[in-house]
Amino acid sequence: MLFGTGLMLVPLLLLGIIGYLFYLQTIDSFEAVIQESLPVGLPVSELHRDILQLDMPLDRYLLSGSQRERQRFSKQTRDIDRQFTALLNNSGLQREYRRDISRAAASWRELVMLGEAIIERDRTGHTVPLANITHFEKQQQKTSRMLDEVYITLQSEIRSNYQDALHNQQQIQVLLLVVFIAGVLVAVSIGNRLARQVLRPLAVLSEGTERFGNGDLSHRIQLGDRDEFGRLAKTFNEMADQLEFLAAYDSLTGLLNKREFEIRLNDEVRRARRARHPFVLLLLDLDDFKLVNDTHGHQAGDQVLQKLAALLKTQVRDADYIGRYGGEEFGIILTDSSEQDGSETAERIRQVVEAEQFVVNEDIDIRITMSIGLACYPDDAANADMLIGCADEALYKAKDTGRNRVIAFSGS
Repeated sequence: MLFGTGLMLVPLLLLGIIGYLFYLQTIDSFEAVIQESLPVGLPVSELHRDILQLDMPLDRYLLSGSQRERQRFSKQTRDIDRQFTALLNNSGLQREYRRDISRAAASWRELVMLGEAIIERDRTGHTVPLANITHFEKQQQKTSRMLDEVYITLQSEIRSNYQDALHNQQQIQVLLLVVFIAGVLVAVSIGNRLARQVLRPLAVLSEGTERFGNGDLSHRIQLGDRDEFGRLAKTFNEMADQLEFLAAYDSLTGLLNKREFEIRLNDEVRRARRARHPFVLLLLDLDDFKLVNDTHGHQAGDQVLQKLAALLKTQVRDADYIGRYGGEEFGIILTDSSEQDGSETAERIRQVVEAEQFVVNEDIDIRITMSIGLACYPDDAANADMLIGCADEALYKAKDTGRNRVIAFSGS
């Protein structure tokens, strides 16, 4: 009897071994694509960000002729060169990633030559044609798009891995069905165990990977960390945290970046339209901030921007949004606020900034002021783009009439 029972369990044991092999294959395929994505996704994000910021020292050099801006341009190009070199020298870089990054590196070299030609022409006293600057900007966007292709490849890898995992999941389900049909209590027990410990986590991982591959960087996988599935979910979530932050926040100030700020603004317009309540958009720009950089250096200027960002957070509610809209320009969305509420908040912010001492170190104490433009939805504009235009026009009026003041669009 024991021998017969043992023979009966042999097929079940074989089925269990095959199912376990499929289980390991599914885990490995998920983990492989995540581990391969991390050393590519983060460096490419930094390259993408740094290349888009390259025009800032070039523009400042053309406006001021400052040797410091020229040196800053050269330093940024050297840093980006090193990033490209380190990425391409990565022995684990896959062929499709290497191809796209090599194309971006070639485009980058053309961009550097254009920028250096513009600086050299200006340095020798020749007028820089607008066409040269336009050509530089187009090459900058071209290089940025090439780096975007790497993300497309990453998403393709994740989707392909999801399809493989789904196929393995279906095979495991077939094996479990065979075990169930056998009618053996041991098989039922094994089937329940697999259904509880394998299929559910696998389904959660499959859903999470598909959502992440479709661009939902806010999604997180909720699994315990006691087994391979939990370890994989933890790795997945860590990668998603890093990519979500890079995609949504300014690296210097920790505020929303321009792209994410405009997304929140469009969302607020839709919400305000449904609820029929107003809200206020503030555009804030530091007055004569170039003097801070020229006098104390860009490192001191960056510290001022960081301290200002922290100060702004203390002056608004948790329901409001703050973003870095440009170099020294910021945006604030005051939800559920009238124009009067917005004007009072803006004036309070202006006074607090004017009174603040921005201590960079024990020898440097900087004071700054800011001009603020205000526009209200729906009184001033019917959509987000129009609202930005109205606030920008009010900001221009504040600058034009003496700076260090708040101007509402309705009163400009």
